[in-house]
Amino acid sequence: MLPRHMRSIPTLLVTTALLAWASVAQARTSVLDDSTPIVELMPLVIKHEAHLNFSDAQRQALEQFRKENMPRRVALIQRIRTLRGELRLAILDHAPQARRDELRQALLQAEQEHLQLRERCVEFVRATLTAEQFAQLRQWYLNGLQ
Repeated sequence: MLPRHMRSIPTLLVTTALLAWASVAQARTSVLDDSTPIVELMPLVIKHEAHLNFSDAQRQALEQFRKENMPRRVALIQRIRTLRGELRLAILDHAPQARRDELRQALLQAEQEHLQLRERCVEFVRATLTAEQFAQLRQWYLNGLQ
């Protein structure tokens, strides 16, 4: 048994750990961060279209954006998956370092492009929706990360 003056130390340590964890949780990180995009709003735009009460102009703009950008994004995601698989096997099979470096660099470039595409999507959605609509969409997205 700890002396009376030291009994609060474990409580203090637990409290400190909980506060640290809470600040990480507030950053809205997700265990899925390893494999999902930083931000992905279009699925929520589609899912909550009726709740967001889009105007015809908004609906048309969002549809056109998806139509123009979806094929490139899908192809890029497939490339990332392929590169991850190739790099995984190259590492496991102890492929030459030059090959692993080449695959790693190609993956980094594809991931960078993917991040940029997603960011442009968010900016488009922000510009297309009203401030209130975007705030609601943003909140649904953050709630879904928990």
